[in-house]
Amino acid sequence: MSAGALIIAMGSIVPVGPAEAALSRDPVAVIYQRDHALHTLNNGATDDDLLTRTEVLASSPWAFFRGTSPLYYRDLAELPASAYATAGGDVWITGDAHLENTGADRGADNVEQFALTDTDDAWRGSWTWELRREAVSIVLAGRRNGRSASQIATDVNTLVSEYAQWIGKFHGNDDEAGFRLTAGNTSDLTADLIAKSDDDKRADLLAKWTTLTGSTRTFKADPQLQTVSASTRSAVAAAVAAYRTTAQDPLSASEAVVKDVRRRLGAGAGSLGRFRWYALIEGDGAGTSDDRILELKQQVDPAPKPLAPGATTLSGGQRPALALRWLVDESDPLAGWASVGGVPVLVKEKSPFAEDLSTDDLTTSAIWDDSVRDIGRLLAAAHSRADKDIAGTGVAYSADAAIDNAITSVSGLQAETRGFATGYADQVTGDWQSYVTAKNNGVPLF
Repeated sequence: MSAGALIIAMGSIVPVGPAEAALSRDPVAVIYQRDHALHTLNNGATDDDLLTRTEVLASSPWAFFRGTSPLYYRDLAELPASAYATAGGDVWITGDAHLENTGADRGADNVEQFALTDTDDAWRGSWTWELRREAVSIVLAGRRNGRSASQIATDVNTLVSEYAQWIGKFHGNDDEAGFRLTAGNTSDLTADLIAKSDDDKRADLLAKWTTLTGSTRTFKADPQLQTVSASTRSAVAAAVAAYRTTAQDPLSASEAVVKDVRRRLGAGAGSLGRFRWYALIEGDGAGTSDDRILELKQQVDPAPKPLAPGATTLSGGQRPALALRWLVDESDPLAGWASVGGVPVLVKEKSPFAEDLSTDDLTTSAIWDDSVRDIGRLLAAAHSRADKDIAGTGVAYSADAAIDNAITSVSGLQAETRGFATGYADQVTGDWQSYVTAKNNGVPLF
């Protein structure tokens, strides 16, 4: 039977091929279980965002995939492992690889770069989990953008070959430690994003989210910014004070004075339903032009954890903060962790210079090619960085050597990844249809 053949099982469309089997789950039930757990954990306080999440997931197969990484990893536990998975070893992965989890931003050294942007699901596991997930995102985004099957196959092949090539380049040296994509070594869309990041101003971000009355800056009235109680404001302020010393470049006590707090609504896809607070802080001086916005995002167990539950003991906001530091060169120096009351949070600056990649901007084959190549390089560098060369990772060997030795055939890895990505993209589309049907029929979704 071909990789694209379909059967009906458990109310959803399931791709079956030589390397795949029918999945024994109801996707709606799996998503309900995760989202209901958030409803329960947060005592219903984030149900407004969980309701928004149902709309986002129902909007398209692409949005559904972006927002359901736990379903993907649950399925990996049933599907055959890659023939190229590193035997006896694992590496740090971002956990939620997809095209739009990349973007341009100003690095810690004030140089704009194109980088991986999301480590909420970071965990230790097989590099093949991440490569496959990125490939599925290419298939789904390509279909959404009207690319042909042959064009999409070429894009996936390019991702795999670029990844393998750069893993080979990093094997036997420490070049991955300083690897980054800047204006000097990229082109097309990623270069445009870097240029936009370079043009961005702190004043523009402050104007978007805050208002200045005399010498007092506060958050503005906005449907996406919910006022908080005095107790929540105090808890956020206490979290900011406790967080300071966890950052790679800690803020001073005066820089971290909290001026205002709001709960941010409607942001993200996979993280909708988690608490997300914005804290307006003093910044470098006593004036208002250098004020900063910190984002404090609730952390839960990452999606890959059930596949390797004992891979690391890092938890809460510490896990994604350290993973960002390890996986991305010159990453946000203010990334750290704390707890708001009993809610563990990742703390990052809401960067004035961030320019996220949007799949809507992948408009030509040339742009697709360059963007996929750049993302393949970023994944290769990330997986290679967080190993024996960095204290605390728990990886006691050379990750790039292990991966390079495992890739015994690039063409074989390409064929395997293409087959998986195409079949699983069909699976996602069927699961999305099941979710939409359930939503339309009034089935409880959280």
